[in-house]
Amino acid sequence: MAIPRSMGWLVVTGVAVLTLVALSMFALDRPDVVWAAGKAQCPHCRADVHAYGRRCPTCREEFDWVPTSDETSPVCARCLSPAQDEWVRERRRVLGDEKAAARLAEALHVPAAAATAYLAAIGRGQCGYCGGTGADLGATEAKERPPCPVCLGDRRCIACGGDRRVLVGLEVAAVEAAGYDALAQTLMAPNSPPDLVRRQLKDAATVFLRRQLGTTEVEHLVFWPDFPPAAGKAVRPANAVAAERLTLMMGALAGE
Repeated sequence: MAIPRSMGWLVVTGVAVLTLVALSMFALDRPDVVWAAGKAQCPHCRADVHAYGRRCPTCREEFDWVPTSDETSPVCARCLSPAQDEWVRERRRVLGDEKAAARLAEALHVPAAAATAYLAAIGRGQCGYCGGTGADLGATEAKERPPCPVCLGDRRCIACGGDRRVLVGLEVAAVEAAGYDALAQTLMAPNSPPDLVRRQLKDAATVFLRRQLGTTEVEHLVFWPDFPPAAGKAVRPANAVAAERLTLMMGALAGE
């Protein structure tokens, strides 16, 4: 059907408006920041850029900030790798479960039953502190064991959430980590009741892990059972404590 000549100007105007809208949308569709080895780079010139930035400080071009993907997220260093998992299984086979558990119980200063449970559950992506049992292994009876002070009963490595990839660049996680740091700093004040301090830090860690499990900001969480630290002692990150226990475990299983 032919368009009336009197309506022609509306058609021309509509086409012009649609063209401008399309061009505007194209202009706003900026390239995403590029991730390489856990570092953010400009998609235009590959210079390093500031965290959560939108404009390159080197070439001044704009880009969109996005966190790492599954492919670009760093590999977790706080839990067993697949190769280490296989090594632990082989050492258990060579030593036998009873001997391996006895060695681990001595190294970790936990009951033999707890060491047995640790070795039965430990694997890639599991919490290094509880071995993936979800329990605090220091208690003498299994029925009395409270949740693991690192993973808080979740069983998975808090650094990666169990998939062995650490999410980097999630701005909301950075904001929440800053709030957690502020709380921890406040709780360092003199004459703060230790039991209250630890309970508040545990509650804060529970909230944080519920929302930000597997992000690099998990490194901010402290090992709350040892907080506040004794005079002359440094604050220990929960992730580091879990990794230390993995090192002790593998040292106990090494050798004949």
